[in-house]
Amino acid sequence: MKALTKHRELIFNDLRERKDHPTAKMVFESVRGKADKISFATVYNSLEYLVEHKMVNKLNIESDSVRYDAFLDDHSHLLCTECGKVLDVAPLKLSTDTDLQSLGFQVKHVDIVVTGTCSSCNSL
Repeated sequence: MKALTKHRELIFNDLRERKDHPTAKMVFESVRGKADKISFATVYNSLEYLVEHKMVNKLNIESDSVRYDAFLDDHSHLLCTECGKVLDVAPLKLSTDTDLQSLGFQVKHVDIVVTGTCSSCNSL
């Protein structure tokens, strides 16, 4: 693996400091004042590089845009359908009755996303 460029390192560090599971646009807005002449394309390509090298996860959840997560420990997500907030929770497990191997399916990764409304939106 190539060493991280200054831009990739900046983007990676930005992601590690966040808990909001940002989109590429959100990361761009966060880092553009910290780097000379960084473009949205550079941010997007850097995020894809970090995903490809398993440094961050790409979340394809029910949301307007792909989101990124630098927290790599096993966990699940709660997605607020009102405000779009994504929260980390301890890993949720499939039922022990779920037998995917009998269907000829070899599981490589389980990503559980629970949709609903967050406490902020519930109080409105």
